[in-house]
Parts: sequence; structure tokens; C-alpha cells
Amino acid sequence: MKEYIESGILEKYVAGELSEQEMLEVERVAMQYPEVKAELEELQEALRVYAKASDKTPSNEILEKSLLGIEKGEEERFMAVLNESDDEVKIKRVNVIPVWSIAATILLVISLGFNYIFYSQFKQTKERLALLEQNNSVLAEKASNTEQELAYAELRVAHFMSEDNIHVRMDGLDISPESFANVFWNKKSNAVFISVDQLPEPPHGHQYQLWAIKDGQAPIDAGIFDHNQLVQELKVIKGEVRAFAVTLEKEGGSPIATVDKTYVKGFI
Repeated sequence: MKEYIESGILEKYVAGELSEQEMLEVERVAMQYPEVKAELEELQEALRVYAKASDKTPSNEILEKSLLGIEKGEEERFMAVLNESDDEVKIKRVNVIPVWSIAATILLVISLGFNYIFYSQFKQTKERLALLEQNNSVLAEKASNTEQELAYAELRVAHFMSEDNIHVRMDGLDISPESFANVFWNKKSNAVFISVDQLPEPPHGHQYQLWAIKDGQAPIDAGIFDHNQLVQELKVIKGEVRAFAVTLEKEGGSPIATVDKTYVKGFI
């Protein structure tokens, strides 16, 4: 049905450029396929919008000037025949086309011209409406993203300012020297928050994992996190923590840290 919709036949249906049989066929297809019916209804709505915005009916002034031009032309042709003379009297048949016939022809040409203008502008209106709808969607998405970023920023500032939090900045190691992130460890609740400031896009099927490091112990899992989300709350870590580090692990995390894939690390 996509090719049928994009063929332009629905626009011609709305513009009244199809034969009766073709219009019946379009209505039959619209009854059978919901997507065609929906597109047809959208075109009709766009037509109503266009009709309100622009009235392209020929004015009475245009029609009156056309008829005056016809009458003047007919008069000049008739007088030219009368003024023709020869040595012999000749009877000439003057083929005068009825004024109403010429007027109808000109009105038809005018009508076709306005139909073409209407059809072209109607298509442009439809395209502008679609573009406007797309732009509104993009703006709404940007506004939503900006609102979310502001919320993350406020949360991050709150963690920085809280006296209950121990702040640990984790800087990039040799594997990714430009990376860095921040950890906030709450002394009262032992909750751990991470602020993802700069980490590279992980390979497909992998994600980052935070580890708490204590003396004489293997790294303790502090939780996996989304590198695209700024501030996230991870696991509760109790006891004497000496440092925090982030490693790249397979998606879903690992019970054992892959030390040679440590991206950032910071000491308390």
C-alpha cells in the first residue's frame, strides 16, 4: 500500500481530478486498507486547512475583463470582413463563434489554471504541515532532553554540596586517559552514586561496572551503570573503602573485575 499512497492518486482524488470510476476505485481501496483511509483523511483535513487559509476563486473583475476582450475581438473581426471589397461583389460567409462558447472555453482555461495552482499549493501545504509536525516533534524531544539534563545537573550539584557525601574523582588510566567520572559515597546510608562525566561508548555487548576497593580484598561489585545517564544510584557499600574504579565488562556485569580493562580510578 505504500506505493499506492505515494503514487499521488489520493491527492488527485481530493483535488477532484479523477474520473468517476477512478474515484470509486480509490474509495474501495480506502475501505479495504486502513492506512489508505488514514492518509485520505489526512489529505482531506489538509485541504480544509488550505481552503480556510487561501481563497483562489477567480474574481468577478477577472471574468468581466475576459468577456469584454471577447466582445471587442468579435467586433473587430466582423468589421474587417465588411470592409473587404473587390471588383466583383462577393458574398462571404462569416464564421462567427458564439460569444458564450469562447467565454466557456476561457473560463475552462482559467479553471484549469487555478486547478493546477491549487493542486501545486495544496501539495506544498501538505508538505509544510508534515515538516511542521516533524519540527514540533524534534523540539519536544530536545525540550525533554534539556529538562532531564537540568535535573541531572541539579542532582549532581546536590551531591557535591552535601556534607554527608565523600566525593571521589576517578581519572582516566592508560587505556583511556581522557576519561573521568565522580563517585559520591554517603557516610550515613552507605549509598553510592556515580556521575558519568566522560566515558567512551562501550563496544556492543559490553557495559561499565563500578568497583569498591578495600585493602587485602578483591574488588567489590558496586553495580553496573548506563554511561549515557549522568547521575545514578548504585549499590550500598559498607566498611573501609580505599578507592573506586570502573572497568569494562560484558553486558550484565561480572562477579570478578577485569583489572586490565580499568578505565578510571580514584582514591579516597
